[in-house]
Order: sequence, then structure tokens, then C-alpha cells
Amino acid sequence: MANPTAPGDHDIRVLRELGEWQATEAASARNQAKIVAWYAHDAWADDRRPMVLMEIRNWEDGEGPVDPADLRCEDPWARGIEREMRMLRHHVEVLEDDHVVPPYVPFAPPIGRSSFGVPSGRHREAGTDHLAFNYTPPLARLDDADFARLRHRLPSLNRDGMAQTRERLEAVFADILPVAMRDGRWQFSTCLTSIALDLIGLEGFMMLMYDNPEGLHRLFAFLRDDEMAYFDWLEAEGLLPLNNGADYVGAGSVGFTRDLPRADQAGPYRLADRWHNFNSQESVGISPEQYGEFVFAYMAPLMARCGKLYYGCCEPVNGIWQYLSALPNLARVSVSPWADQAFMGRACREKRVVFSRKPSPNLISFARFDEQALLDHFTETVEAAAGCSLEIIQRDIYTTHHSPDRLRRWVELARQASADWQAQG
Repeated sequence: MANPTAPGDHDIRVLRELGEWQATEAASARNQAKIVAWYAHDAWADDRRPMVLMEIRNWEDGEGPVDPADLRCEDPWARGIEREMRMLRHHVEVLEDDHVVPPYVPFAPPIGRSSFGVPSGRHREAGTDHLAFNYTPPLARLDDADFARLRHRLPSLNRDGMAQTRERLEAVFADILPVAMRDGRWQFSTCLTSIALDLIGLEGFMMLMYDNPEGLHRLFAFLRDDEMAYFDWLEAEGLLPLNNGADYVGAGSVGFTRDLPRADQAGPYRLADRWHNFNSQESVGISPEQYGEFVFAYMAPLMARCGKLYYGCCEPVNGIWQYLSALPNLARVSVSPWADQAFMGRACREKRVVFSRKPSPNLISFARFDEQALLDHFTETVEAAAGCSLEIIQRDIYTTHHSPDRLRRWVELARQASADWQAQG
């Protein structure tokens, strides 16, 4: 297979310079201290401390700390790698948060999946905000005629593309950094409700619980079986890399743990040897009982196959804690801006689940940057999470009103508030 692009000597020099920085930083005392802190955090060790992460991926051009104008490579493939490496360097040298520099160059397995036999109902209007969408669902009644149209998705792997990517990376970073297959961001997370809404829409999801609950149960059973077959295929094909290090394991958190892989692991890694993220943001508008009946019941068999679970994203989980607290492998839970922090602090302490706080992005995105308001916001979190293992992860920032220095100040204020945190568990 011919390379789709061919970076020139200049681009290769740029990438190798960044690779040399990465190799040096990965071995540094600063980086090794972060790794020790992450392991202590995951283990609820007595010497643990709050971990602080800033996510800087979602930006309009000209707004972010690493913009197209900052990149020196010309080839599109090389520019993508350069951008990732420069963002990591920005975390370390400018923001000084708890992002860890891995001693390898990662690549994700290029996995595809066929359609359900019907088009996705997710619909975007030209000229609107790129985040906005609506649904024009292909299924309406979930009767026998609807289900006759559905097909289980067939997974596939571009083996030639995977081999080519590995070879190209190894050629660029030869004698500087090894190349390792790791997870792509969000690649292996599971959200059955998001998939369901692509088929029936948000309104359909809400109404079918009353108009046709049997059909909705049938749909979620279909989606559960579809995902279970995918899990089987991933394990059989040996496509599950470990994600127990500097890996994105869901909603911003990092995977350092000594609990994975499991002691009985032999041969290719299984779901049981890995972290997995589940969430159900779309069910935020239904009752806990409806969540338990229509969502959790179908996710539970999937969650049982995984080693350690990170649950949640933007949804407040305190209302469904009766279900989540029954999961023996739940290890971290997202405490979103809409969550009851005091409740979640008590719950996380009792079950020894990491309190993974997502502060409101508004306080860094408003035209006026109010440092005291942000510090008060952090202080409320620190007080609620006293005795927990605490991580504070800022996500969903799209603007700083051209003041990217706020990002570093955010990290400083999070650490200032965390100085009063107490490990009591």
C-alpha cells in the first residue's frame, strides 16, 4: 500500500527533535514523580495527593495554546503527530499539570464497524455551531418492521494500514522512542444510549418508555448483544492493548494502576485486563427507576466483563448511585458540574471510588476571568472530597477570550485549593 503522504526531511527533523524532547522528559525526575503520584492516587495510598489535569483539545483556530500557525511540519500526517507532541509539551512546560509523558510513541488500531443497516439519525444543519445537532431518527415505532431493518454491526481491522502506521512511526523515531499500540481517545468507551438515540432520537427515547416499553427493551437488548459480540471480536483478534499507564481511560482521567492486567492474564489481553468507560449522558432527563430498567440493566453485563470501570461524563450520577454502587469493579466516577458534590464525597469515601471532578468550564471561559470565583469553586470540591482520592479535570473549554494564560492560572488555583485537602481514607 502506498503512503498517502510522504513527509520530507524537514518534517522528519521536526518530529525527531520533539521525539528527543519526549524521551528526555519521560525519563526525568519530574515525570517519574508524577507516575508515582498517579499510582498512589489509584491505590488510595496514605501519601496520595489530588491530581490536576487540564484538557486543551477543543479549540477554535487562533484560540488555543497550540494552533496551526505554531506547527512547523508541512505534511498532514506529520502535522497531526507534531500537534499531539506539542500539546503534551505545553502541558509539561507551560501548564505544569499532571499529564505524564510516555516513553513511547502511541498509535491506535484502525478498527471500523459497519452500519446497523439504517442511517444514523444524527443531523446537523449547515452554518450552525459545529457542536449542535438534532435527530431525524430512522426508526419510529420499534415494531417488527423496524427490527427487520436492523443488522448487527460487523467490525473490521485495516491490517495493512496498521502495519504501515507502525512502520512509518518506527522509521521517523528510530533509536529515539519505541512505537506502541495503545488506545485511541474514546476508542473503546461504551454508551448504549448514545447509539440508541442515533436510531430513535431523543424524543423517541423519552416517549417509547411509555408508548412501547417492550420495543425499547428489545432495542437495548439488541444493542447490548451487538456490543457483546464486538467485545468477543476484540479479544479474539488480540486488539486490546493495555491502558494501565499514561492512557486516556474516559472523560479525561489517566489509567495508571497496578491492579491491571489481572493476575490470571495469559496471552492476549482481555476486557478484564483493562479500564473501560461507560456513560449515559442522554438519560439525564429520566427517573432513576427508568434508568435502572431501560439502561443499566443492559450495560451491567458489559460492565461485568471489564477490569476497572470509569463511569460517567457530564451527567450527574448521584441520582443513579444506587445502581453504580453495586458494581464491584467501579474505580472512578465523574462528578460533573451538575452533581451533588457533598453526596458524591460521602459515596466515594464509603465505596473507595475516585472522586473525578469536572469543574464548570464557564469560570475560565467568561469574558471576565474571576479568580476568586474559581478558587471558591475549587474549595467547595476539596471540602466535599476530603478523605477521597481526588482528581480535578478541566474539560469542555472552547474559548478563553484569547487569554490562554488563564489555563496555567487555573492549574495554579486548583493546586492552591488542593493544599487544604486531607487524606482520611
